[in-house]
Amino acid sequence: MKSSVLIVEDEMVTALDLKAKLISIGFAVPAIVHSSKEAVDMAAELRPDVVLMDIVLQGEDDGIHAAKKISSLDIPVVFLTSYSDEKTLQKAKSTSPYGYITKPYHDKDLELALKTAIQKHHEYRDKVELIRYKGLGKGVPLTRHDDDIKWDERPRILIVEDEIITAMDLTAQLSDRGYLVVDTVTKGHEAIQKAELFRPDLVLMDIVLSGEMDGISVAEHIHDLDIPVVFLSAYTDDKTVKRAIETSPFGYVPKPYQIDELYRTIETAIQTHRAENDKIERIDQKITSKEGEMVIEKTAVFFISAVILSLIVYSLFTRSMTWLMYLLFIPAIYNMLIVGVSLKKPLPPGGQDQPFVSILIPAHNEEFTIERCVRSLAELDYYKDGQRNYEIIVINDGSTDRTGEVLSLLKGEFEDLHIVTRKPPRAGRGKGYVLNDGVRVCQGEVIAVFDADARIDPDFLSKIIPYLDEENVAGVQARVRMYNADRNLLTMMQEVEFSIFGNVILRARDIMDKSGFLGGNGQLTRKKFVEDIEGWDGFAVTEDLNMSVKLIMDGNKIRYCPEAVVWQEAVPEWKAFFRQRVRWATGNLETLFVYLAPIIDAKIPLYKKIDAIQYLVFLLFTVFVMLGYIVAILNLTYVVRFSMEAPVIIGLISTIAFFPGVLLGIRRDKVGILKSLGRSVEYWAYCLYLIPLFFAAFIHMLTRKERRWAKTKHTGD
Repeated sequence: MKSSVLIVEDEMVTALDLKAKLISIGFAVPAIVHSSKEAVDMAAELRPDVVLMDIVLQGEDDGIHAAKKISSLDIPVVFLTSYSDEKTLQKAKSTSPYGYITKPYHDKDLELALKTAIQKHHEYRDKVELIRYKGLGKGVPLTRHDDDIKWDERPRILIVEDEIITAMDLTAQLSDRGYLVVDTVTKGHEAIQKAELFRPDLVLMDIVLSGEMDGISVAEHIHDLDIPVVFLSAYTDDKTVKRAIETSPFGYVPKPYQIDELYRTIETAIQTHRAENDKIERIDQKITSKEGEMVIEKTAVFFISAVILSLIVYSLFTRSMTWLMYLLFIPAIYNMLIVGVSLKKPLPPGGQDQPFVSILIPAHNEEFTIERCVRSLAELDYYKDGQRNYEIIVINDGSTDRTGEVLSLLKGEFEDLHIVTRKPPRAGRGKGYVLNDGVRVCQGEVIAVFDADARIDPDFLSKIIPYLDEENVAGVQARVRMYNADRNLLTMMQEVEFSIFGNVILRARDIMDKSGFLGGNGQLTRKKFVEDIEGWDGFAVTEDLNMSVKLIMDGNKIRYCPEAVVWQEAVPEWKAFFRQRVRWATGNLETLFVYLAPIIDAKIPLYKKIDAIQYLVFLLFTVFVMLGYIVAILNLTYVVRFSMEAPVIIGLISTIAFFPGVLLGIRRDKVGILKSLGRSVEYWAYCLYLIPLFFAAFIHMLTRKERRWAKTKHTGD
């Protein structure tokens, strides 16, 4: 398969000439673009193997601005520009490019720069994958640490060149440019010895050397030392180039060379090597941290399981459930409080600011729902000064169905629709990673996240945006409802469940000026807050809950907007539903166990700490509530008798506290009283699934080896 090159060039004649040359060399050119914005959009959508970037482009932003965003998507950039001044080079170097070629250029220089960039980036990506799957041996440093040695602060170069005069000339010219030439050698085995001794920042390597080893063989040995190599050779035939590029060099400069050209190659090579190593080290540290979190989770699960098992054994031995009555009294009182508070009028939203909104839609195999979703969002009535004040970004995460085809057709219809494509090995890792790619290319001050099954009314943004207009409000959650609620009993119970959550729980929390929590569909956050916490956690099973806790620990608040409603698809089958809820429960428990200590240590008021912990613990209490009802049924039917010796008032409150919130949540959606009563009883029976769910989630957390995002399948019914 041909390697693909996206050409970013503002002069059409030059661009067409480049395209013809690249195709003749053997590259594919999927597109030519002329502006920074087009460059980012097309690079994100097409995912080329490399981007050939001019610096001066049409529009307000230049190629360096575009390169920063494109590089953040893990796509290599090679600059091709007429600017060779030091200031421009240093600005371009900050993007860690894989090459810097100046016009006019030689065709061979261009070919070598692109081939080395593609090969080097593939090697970098392979390193990342090895780290992810722990293929890189522990104990081998990812980067060199020379803290114990006092080095000259100048970049250190080892010159491997068999012509003494050329080596001396190179030494003088590079020294004038601010480099420290640690040594010059003429033989391969000497080069390896000196590289091991001096650990230079870069090796400048000729190919034809004295002795048995040539420069390519030497580069293969030096490769394992994690030292970047730039070839400087008069040999540019296909056979030699192919061998050289297989060593993943950071550049290939043909002789005779221009010192300016060589300088730019060395500068970008050193910078890119450092940037790659920094990224790899951060990834390794992140994975090590997440492995530590997995240990915390499993320890917590073992502890709680032991406590629950002990209570069960105690109850069976003593035939007493008095402890459960007292335990249930805690959530019972809280439920009654929530119901009472929710009867008050909600707090009004803030001002009337109209920030630009970037709508992100993660999509993996969503051929049945994505078109309806995009069309619904494209009809939003949100304009400023007569201009559409939002953009839609769909992140196609490695879909193998018709999702990509559907999106291509929609893009031709909606000019404000942008597509970000994720391909293996990046694809399929987690929703957090998907959303972070959207953030890297989006333009908005506010980020709105919708799932691919979302449907909303045109005034959605107009209703919800005012809730963000407060200094410490980092996000706002919309009301979620089910558009297929009437399909069967299971879908109706999900509608009831979300009615209780929105009409009672989140409403009451907002009235009490407590922070709400973001929940998948219809969540809005200000981009600056997302960037402050370094985006979504790609490892988190429930990335929205994870983000909510981080925002709260930073002292921010999340509001709830009941007026803005997002309709989504309820899961119609029990197997898929249970799978979804195991993931949700796992994410809830994962967040509780991992962030319990950080919440306690956070620099926020004590009541906010208690509130956040209470919210995360609520799932455990709910399971005990359903266990209490089972015990009550067993007692009433005389199957098994357990003594429950707490005062009557405690037992009464613990028994009835479940129903007021359920009834109120249903009634607020204008459901008749008799139907509401019937649905309340159905919902009580439906909630019994929480008991097996609780144990399934615990088993899943004990047995899983890594965190994986298991998305809900949408059918579009």
